[in-house]
Amino acid sequence: MKRRSGLLLFWLSWLLWGVVFVVPFVLDGNIETIAVLTTSLLVAAEVCFALSLLLLGRPFLDAIKARVRSLWHQIKSNRLSEHE
Repeated sequence: MKRRSGLLLFWLSWLLWGVVFVVPFVLDGNIETIAVLTTSLLVAAEVCFALSLLLLGRPFLDAIKARVRSLWHQIKSNRLSEHE
């Protein structure tokens, strides 16, 4: 149950981040409303992500770090090879 809740919160955080990019184009409101909604979605996404890490534990966090590191090294090596 704990793992399932953690994974649900993890994917919900990614979904909320995706919605942030759609909100300005979908809503036809004033700029203040869009800004408040976007900020609220960002805060909710970050809270969901933090709670998911608390529920899933250190191994999950280490797996995320490893993937981000390998992706970063790929991007970095591609940029270096472009400049040569």
